[in-house]
Amino acid sequence: MKIKLQSVLRLLVIAALLMLPISLLGCESKNTYIASGRVVYEGNGQGFPSAVLSFGPFGIAITDLQGNWVKSGLQGTITITPAGGGWIFTPANVAISKATDGILIKAKLHEPTSLPTKVGAGRDYSVARKDNGTVWTWGENGYGKLGDGSTANRTTPVQVSGLEGVKAIAAGHYHTVALKDNTTVWAWGHNVIGQLGDGTKTDRTTPVQVSGLSDVTAIAAGFRYSVILKDEGSVWAWGLNMNGQLGDGTNVDRTTPVIVSGLDNVLAIATGTEHTVVLKTDGTVWAWGGNGSGRLGDGTTYSRNTPVQVNGLGNVAAIAAGYTHTIALKTDGTVWAWGDNYFGQLGDGTKTTCYTPVQVKGLSDVAAITAGCFYTVALKTDGTVWAWGVNTFGQLGDGTTTTRIEPSKISSLNNVSAIAAGNNHVVALKADGTVWAWGHNAAGQLGDGTTNNRSTPVQVVGL
Repeated sequence: MKIKLQSVLRLLVIAALLMLPISLLGCESKNTYIASGRVVYEGNGQGFPSAVLSFGPFGIAITDLQGNWVKSGLQGTITITPAGGGWIFTPANVAISKATDGILIKAKLHEPTSLPTKVGAGRDYSVARKDNGTVWTWGENGYGKLGDGSTANRTTPVQVSGLEGVKAIAAGHYHTVALKDNTTVWAWGHNVIGQLGDGTKTDRTTPVQVSGLSDVTAIAAGFRYSVILKDEGSVWAWGLNMNGQLGDGTNVDRTTPVIVSGLDNVLAIATGTEHTVVLKTDGTVWAWGGNGSGRLGDGTTYSRNTPVQVNGLGNVAAIAAGYTHTIALKTDGTVWAWGDNYFGQLGDGTKTTCYTPVQVKGLSDVAAITAGCFYTVALKTDGTVWAWGVNTFGQLGDGTTTTRIEPSKISSLNNVSAIAAGNNHVVALKADGTVWAWGHNAAGQLGDGTTNNRSTPVQVVGL
């Protein structure tokens, strides 16, 4: 029997929280096999390091610093073809039905960062991008951060006004950012510091274009500031800069984008409340901004207005930033964390603050990570979700409100393909395209039509 998987399963390349879309066109029989090959940059033929290739529930492959990868445990015959520009298979449209060697995937530099992001969670609100490029929001709507032209809270999704052709979304505390197919960036919501990047400090209840930006491949939104990654590997930021979170060597707020000093070859970006984190092509992690509780990972608590390298961390595939802690996913599927640990959000079995990375206890085969206010969530390659840290509102999703210092499985949730953590709630996208949420719900941010907190996942209405 042949099962059509094109709309459900995708080959995902995750390079720092980002996944390359490559279609899985068919699956048949019950044989298992191993395929091997390399992922390299098209321009120079060098290895694509620190990438995780996931075949959804079938398992993962991981690249080393030379770009070599190995895939095992896959069942049936699958044809894999590039689904995005800049990615080339050699030979093209490879059909794999047995053990196969030497499959070569070529990629343009930084191309993985252009992957569409489908779900986001901010401070008491949520965002989703539909396949048709429209954006939908729900929850708390202070300053117009839902983008529907009003400031009214919504307990079910509403469409962002006048916005289409979107391929990535990012939710901050009080503002939202979107990346369009034409590589321009748009923003709406609170703008008291200029975090919308349009050169003003005027709040917007509908999207406005960020000034002077193009060729953007990734976006992130923090507390009153925004960050983007351009296709040549440079990082730009604007908004609040009190703790140096813009990374331009000053503490001057900006209403339009400025370049981060001394930084290149970046693959992915993440923002916390007042600190910024990036992953470079060599698998190292760099950070700047506020450094309370050692969240920059450089062994100190000194704030930095230019990037510093996280100590002792390499072979990283993905990054995430919480309120006062930071998370990294390594190419071996393990998770590492540093910073504040008062609620056990580092997941190492203690509540001891760590100024350099420590390994999350008992967690492996992880495909994606996200961080909330004082908690952390991980998606494993088998489609299950695990969480740890504070659980006051049920944001760990395990049916309790008990704080956890080690990962706890969300038993009622499976077949998940993407996760996003807000301040105190989580949003998950399942392989069937449905969206689920749990945790704090006072403003309707779970999207189930109520304002009741949920300690287990509920389905978002109408998505």
